[in-house]
Amino acid sequence: MQSRKYLISIIIALLMPVIGTAGGDNRPVGSRSAALGNASVAISDLWSAFNNQAGLAWLETTQAGVYYENRFLIKELGYKAAAIAYPLKSGTIGLSFNHFGYSAYNESKIGLAFAKAFGKYLSFGLQLDYNMARLAESYGTSNFVTFEAGMLANITPKLVLGAHIYNPVNAKFAEYNDERAPVIFRVGAAYTLSDKFTLVAETEKNIYTDASLNAGIEFKANKQIFLRGGISTGLTSFSFGAGFLFGNFMLDISSTYHNILGYSPQASISYKF
Repeated sequence: MQSRKYLISIIIALLMPVIGTAGGDNRPVGSRSAALGNASVAISDLWSAFNNQAGLAWLETTQAGVYYENRFLIKELGYKAAAIAYPLKSGTIGLSFNHFGYSAYNESKIGLAFAKAFGKYLSFGLQLDYNMARLAESYGTSNFVTFEAGMLANITPKLVLGAHIYNPVNAKFAEYNDERAPVIFRVGAAYTLSDKFTLVAETEKNIYTDASLNAGIEFKANKQIFLRGGISTGLTSFSFGAGFLFGNFMLDISSTYHNILGYSPQASISYKF
């Protein structure tokens, strides 16, 4: 058991540049966005609590949900998340939590968001984040506070533009070697081709890595079933998934595929109160 922990720790260290697990990173959440190549900055749903808080402003009812990703089918790389959003007259409050890793190495983030719409065309969101990390017994724990912000603009009834920034203050992640959490910029759009098809695309720039392009398409088969596919030049090569609406429940399943590391299945479920 102990040797397995050490082996997994070595695997995580080796894969960090590939799988995006650098300390204090901001990971996308939601099987819908995963299936769309993680092009989620211009989408408004519950998972905007992680992907672009401005999207919370357009929610009409209280929603809550949970998410899980089994990255590359290695349980030690499991990623769990949960969120709840509560619309008020003055705006929408969101509370979110995510956790990545296992006993020897893990990261967690708690976020408190507020989003507000200004008329029918513009919304802004702001979130305060408390991040925690633990690396083996001898390294102990570290934590830091930062924030993220986003905006959505309904340019036309069919075109939505979105922008988001995470950790603009470049917060210090650890004292050793002055390690800092990354600053991440994302800009993208969602375009409704018809009642059946929606296209999404975005570019993402982490100050420590090359920019990536993410894109996807969503097909509304009927009122209850949604089919999705996407591609990314970053971590994920290809992605696919489906969504199923059962009354007030929304079940989304997806998987991403990396040409070297293999499949990473995801699932999320949310409920509208």
